[in-house]
Amino acid sequence: MASQEFGIQPERDAEWERECWRETVKSVLHVEKHAFPTNLLAIIAIAVAASFLPNARAFVLPVAMRLLAAVGTHLTYSNLRSAMDLGKSLKPRLRILGIMLFFGGMSWGYLLVPLIVEPYLHPLRLVIDGGVLVGTALVISMTAPLRLQTLAFAVGFLTTMALGLSLAPPGDFVLLFVGFSVLLAGVATYSFATMKQRQLSAEMLVENRRLNEELAEALAQAEFLARHDPLTGLYNRRALFESDLAHHGKSRKFQLLLIDLDNFKQLNDSYGHDAGDRMLIAASGLMRDAMRGYSDANHFAVRLGGEEFALFLDEADDEQTHIFAEDLREAISCLHDELGLPAGATSASIGISHHICGEPIEQAVGRADKAMYDAKSDGRNRVRRNTR
Repeated sequence: MASQEFGIQPERDAEWERECWRETVKSVLHVEKHAFPTNLLAIIAIAVAASFLPNARAFVLPVAMRLLAAVGTHLTYSNLRSAMDLGKSLKPRLRILGIMLFFGGMSWGYLLVPLIVEPYLHPLRLVIDGGVLVGTALVISMTAPLRLQTLAFAVGFLTTMALGLSLAPPGDFVLLFVGFSVLLAGVATYSFATMKQRQLSAEMLVENRRLNEELAEALAQAEFLARHDPLTGLYNRRALFESDLAHHGKSRKFQLLLIDLDNFKQLNDSYGHDAGDRMLIAASGLMRDAMRGYSDANHFAVRLGGEEFALFLDEADDEQTHIFAEDLREAISCLHDELGLPAGATSASIGISHHICGEPIEQAVGRADKAMYDAKSDGRNRVRRNTR
């Protein structure tokens, strides 16, 4: 397989085996679905040929039995196909299929019984003999991946043949039974040999599907990381400046909050980068919760880099925005309890500015940045607005 040529070994676990088995069964179902009309034509051809034989009446019951077995087996396959589509267990239906194939094998063998009991020499006898031989060979070849079901079919065929041959002239039983058994064994041997290729095809199909799923997952992850910060899951700087995130609000005016975590370098130096990362994750979680609880409009947050965040609030009212910012600042200042840090270790300075749809995003960020530095200059842990 292609992946093995490049040294990639697929993970073969129980789920892998289950998928390969279902794909193998699916291939049998696909062949049977298209072979059923041919099966009916073979029955019709045998019935027509038998009608010209001197003992035509002896074929009425065998042909009827073959027809009923063919229809019953097809319905069982259809039920199995439905279970496959719905993702249901196949085992109980495969057991039923084994029973139906046993009777199917008996029905094929029963077609030969009138010729064994009354061996008339007639050209159309070749149609019946050949039809039965080809029919049984096709069934065995088709069902070979289902070993138990194929065995049930063969046993059904040989059982009927044994009963029919017991009615043949003395001395012919052993020779004819061995001959039929050898022919059946030859067909089965060939079918089981070709079955390996079908199993390999199923394995390749499952492997390719898994590789495609892994590739799709990797592409989705790459696309996510292209626009999102891997630590916090917020949008990243590139997503803000290279896309139109801020152009889909319910109004033309956004509120931009520039949030800078106070004394973040000192927190990293004093308590380690792990504490710093936990602070960044917790603060971004507060921003998500705050936006989600505010309204269902087009709010979003961005990690600009380091300890600096931008939060776009789809809100035209300045006073409501200030209340939102104060609540967020207060929540961040209380994070020290959650993170196991001393009081005062977690706070943020927030600068607010408006952003008009169509305006370069850099201008709004610049205004909010100035307001944020005013908050820091005034003692940190404050909210300031740039009114320009």
